[in-house]
Amino acid sequence: MPPDSAAPLHVPVLLQEVLDNLPVPPAGRVLDLTLGLGGHAEAILARCDADTRYLGVDRDPRARERAWARLGADGRLSILAGTYEDIWSDPAFLAWLDQQAPAGLDAVLMDLGVSSLQLKDAERGFSFQHEGPLDMRMDPESGPTALEWLAEQTDTTLADAIYAYGEERASRPVARAILRSLQAGTLHTTLDLAAAVYTVLSKEIARRKQQIDPATRTFQAIRIAVNGELTRLAKAIEQAVAALKPGGRLGIISFHSLEDRIAKQTLRRLAGIYDGPGRTAPQPLPRRLKLVHAGGLKPGELEARTNPPSRSARLRIGERLAADPDPSLLSRTQL
Repeated sequence: MPPDSAAPLHVPVLLQEVLDNLPVPPAGRVLDLTLGLGGHAEAILARCDADTRYLGVDRDPRARERAWARLGADGRLSILAGTYEDIWSDPAFLAWLDQQAPAGLDAVLMDLGVSSLQLKDAERGFSFQHEGPLDMRMDPESGPTALEWLAEQTDTTLADAIYAYGEERASRPVARAILRSLQAGTLHTTLDLAAAVYTVLSKEIARRKQQIDPATRTFQAIRIAVNGELTRLAKAIEQAVAALKPGGRLGIISFHSLEDRIAKQTLRRLAGIYDGPGRTAPQPLPRRLKLVHAGGLKPGELEARTNPPSRSARLRIGERLAADPDPSLLSRTQL
């Protein structure tokens, strides 16, 4: 994967909090399940010794190319194509674990946000700020585009997705407006999709009330649905915890309430905390980790002001306890 261009300026969110709370010991082993443009990786590696090994995983080939252009000269770094859900069955990944981290990992980082590279590239179709094709795929070489996905939806399935993944209260009229535009042959680009939303939710009223753009939640919902971002997040968190050595830490950066809720609930469950109905669990929960900063960490005032994408970010951290591995989680011999 040779570099083909210089990496653009990228400011990783909650960087100091990540550095402070995911310490890497000498000869440490680090797994970055959402490498992106390599901002966190660069800063973490700058603090590590020559015997450290760092594996970055990302599904986006353009992000991998730019991360390689930025960091490929560092022999401690390896990069693999994949997602945080699917990488656990990849033979190359399992070989890296067996060769480089047989005793487990010291740190795992999951940054669940969409990168600035993806948002600013109009051809990727993630943003209604730029006109582009209705694509929205994290991996532009795999799976249906957003337009193809929309063509398969009914009023009910689309409304359910917009409500579940965008928390949009007007999901049903918005879904009907989108499908009317599709049936009329006027839905081709990101701006077309936003225009369909605006027929239901006024952009001008939102601007006067200083509210978010009415298309924000619908775009988020469709992106999540197209990429399957939340379907196996809890399992991926469980596998990451199982891959840690005792004392190793997992950090998860989320950017909206849906991701954060899954991260919070999964970490609490793995910490033996019962959140189900009733006062006590039907049976004791295995305690695999302890929570670090139980409420999570948010950006400070300076970062929120100077790096707007960080405003909604939250970092949650769990530390692996010295417990017997749970056979229902990662087992390399079974994969």
